[in-house]
Amino acid sequence: INFARVNSSLITSNTASSNSQHGIYLSTSSNNTITSNTVNSNGNGIYLILSSNNTITSNTANSNIYGISIVIRSNNNQLVSNTANSNSQRGIFLSSSSNNTITSNTANSNTYYGFLLSASSNNNQLVSNTANSNNNAGIFISSSSNNVISDTTLLSNIVKDVTFSGSSVNNTFL
Repeated sequence: INFARVNSSLITSNTASSNSQHGIYLSTSSNNTITSNTVNSNGNGIYLILSSNNTITSNTANSNIYGISIVIRSNNNQLVSNTANSNSQRGIFLSSSSNNTITSNTANSNTYYGFLLSASSNNNQLVSNTANSNNNAGIFISSSSNNVISDTTLLSNIVKDVTFSGSSVNNTFL
């Protein structure tokens, strides 16, 4: 399911599996709602690039290479109650994307990280998420600052529950 330059649309109740690239892909799109979809065994389960002010809720993105990716100036998005488990790289990934709110998501048993914030992903809010049994870190923050992580469950992650790298400053854990 590919959307480019699409605004104010609804993507709901679809199944997108076994695609070499993306289950759901948004590029340069805003004010869309992606809800109640199943995207398993793809390259990327859900992938947003240059896409802001979208709502991603109640989706399942399991057994992909990357579960949910929010990249390159994809700002002010809401991710609520999604599941990104058993992905071969990362569960939920932000790169160069800021001011996103990530609430009540689950990212368990991913090969590397449950949640990864990298490359100046700043001023994001992670609230009431779960990251358990990931093979590296539950949350990895690399060169990203001023993020707030609160009420998050981190259990049995193999390397560490939380890891920082690069110039990551002023991140707050509550």
